[in-house]
Amino acid sequence: MKKFYMLLFALTLLSCEDNSNPDVLTNANRFFSLYKGRTDWQGFQDLYAQEAVFEDVVFRYSFNKDGFIAFYNWPDPLLQKHPNFPEALVLEELIVQGNTAVGSGYFNPFYYDDVLYDDIEHMRFTMWLKFNSEGLIISHTDWIEYPPEFVIGAMQKFVEVDSTSN
Repeated sequence: MKKFYMLLFALTLLSCEDNSNPDVLTNANRFFSLYKGRTDWQGFQDLYAQEAVFEDVVFRYSFNKDGFIAFYNWPDPLLQKHPNFPEALVLEELIVQGNTAVGSGYFNPFYYDDVLYDDIEHMRFTMWLKFNSEGLIISHTDWIEYPPEFVIGAMQKFVEVDSTSN
């Protein structure tokens, strides 16, 4: 029985080991810093490896790097930061394990096509980032609680796709 408790104690110690990678933490912080500012579009794009894959779970999108760049499209003149919120998002938590970083928080109010989106209860996010050995993002998965108006549009799109495929 004593051996069992010693083994259990050793396994507990091993499971408490910090497996975070300081380079991944630095790179993830850079990602969220650039995202918050939303001013250095080229710098943001440079965080991604050429073979990167982006996925938006809610909208069921999956893109390569070029598709991701077209989808995110920061230079879009229809998107404007709210003057009272100089940062696009608030990062509440960042967890790093191995080559993966997971950040969660919420988007600050913003304008799109002159419509104000300020319901931060419905603008929460969780983003999963996986990095390669060069510190570049190879996988980015967005879980975003979009404002209800966005979700309604997505649902209509999925219904249209489903009805045309039957």
